Amino acid sequence: MTATTPKRRRGRVAEDEIQSKPEWSQIPEHTRHVMLCTGPRCVQRGALPLWKVLRRELLVANRIETTDGVLLTRSHCQFPCNLGPVLTVYPDRCWYRVANAEDAQRLVREHLIEGQPVPDLLLNGQVS
Repeated sequence: MTATTPKRRRGRVAEDEIQSKPEWSQIPEHTRHVMLCTGPRCVQRGALPLWKVLRRELLVANRIETTDGVLLTRSHCQFPCNLGPVLTVYPDRCWYRVANAEDAQRLVREHLIEGQPVPDLLLNGQVS
């Protein structure tokens, strides 16, 4: 073990040796929390490239971690897997199927910026 290698205790790094920054102890500012499933089935259906599209669109619109913006989080399985990639928006309680970059761009523009759910992307026709 070198001087820069953290000491391991039962496969874990000692808490006092984990890199930390003060802002990592705060919940980022946001109005909506968006969770994109990155479970195995959603990843097979293209969730990871969609993550990049969502993040880029939100950054361009200055809506990442701002008072009127979005906390964008990757989650594991949210179900229903066969309808993925699945994305949820809270507190609006909207569940979406986001199949491609165009869907992701529309969702950002219409729901996350303009505040209107996108009916044709909602799972099972549910309404918030």
